[in-house]
Amino acid sequence: MEISKKFAIDKSKEKYDFSIKHTTIPLKLNKDLDEAIKMLLWYVPNISSEQSATNELLLNPEYDDYIFKAIMMSMDMTDEDILITDVIHKKLAKHFVGRVSIDEQKLVMTLADDNETKTMALLRHVRNAIAHGNFNVINKLVIGFDIKRYGEDIEYRGVFKINPTNLLTALKKIIMDFTNDEFIARAFRRCGYKVEAFQEEYQKSHRFDLYAKKKDRRFAIEIKNYDFEKNLSESFIKEMIEKINGIDSRIRPVLIINSSYLTEKSKEDLIKKDVIILDIKNIKKMQKGRDMVSEILREQELFKNK
Repeated sequence: MEISKKFAIDKSKEKYDFSIKHTTIPLKLNKDLDEAIKMLLWYVPNISSEQSATNELLLNPEYDDYIFKAIMMSMDMTDEDILITDVIHKKLAKHFVGRVSIDEQKLVMTLADDNETKTMALLRHVRNAIAHGNFNVINKLVIGFDIKRYGEDIEYRGVFKINPTNLLTALKKIIMDFTNDEFIARAFRRCGYKVEAFQEEYQKSHRFDLYAKKKDRRFAIEIKNYDFEKNLSESFIKEMIEKINGIDSRIRPVLIINSSYLTEKSKEDLIKKDVIILDIKNIKKMQKGRDMVSEILREQELFKNK
């Protein structure tokens, strides 16, 4: 799936009456929708719930397109089903009330600002609609609206028509698959590495995030969760070098970071310590099975032998 401008509305000629008003109280929910609602209200990352964990990967704009595409694919949606826009006009929103088609899924949403990722916007809009009762079920679809009222006027911020089972699949993927460690670990595994939590037997003073092994090569992986500042602090570089000094000499350190956040001096200091620096582009390639660690090692060997 690609994020494009191919969005199309209601190709189906067969439509059914739909109202946001619940005719049975409480609303009867199937098992998947009931579980999805509970996850949305309490358990999805980065929300104001005591049960919610912080997940910086979902907040990271560098990974946004990749993660959002994966989530939409898990929901069985294509670029024709999705519209991300600055304004949702009432004319468009009206396609989701009154008489609606029930043989396709749709998602129309705005972003809160330039920093909000599409994944967090999706969670916010669906969660708001559910929490405020602005949704109903028709056939095998849940239709909902994230709105803001100004007296008699309504501002539409998100509109969705989705399959609850697909929604639950996506939520589980968000919670279990798209953590920093799991996302990076999967990229390495797809390139033939065995990945696990950093081994105590290889630790002298500091912990890394992950340990990876392929054939006779071993790697200690550090995943830098940054706050999108322009450059990493010198204190982080010193801390990283201290970690390197404290590990088994047979293990090669790997730093995963957006390389543009490193100064030239920082890069030089880390490379002198034989640190392999992987940026986001490298990880995306590894997700597709291309072993960027081996490629970088080969390039470094060629450089040394010149």
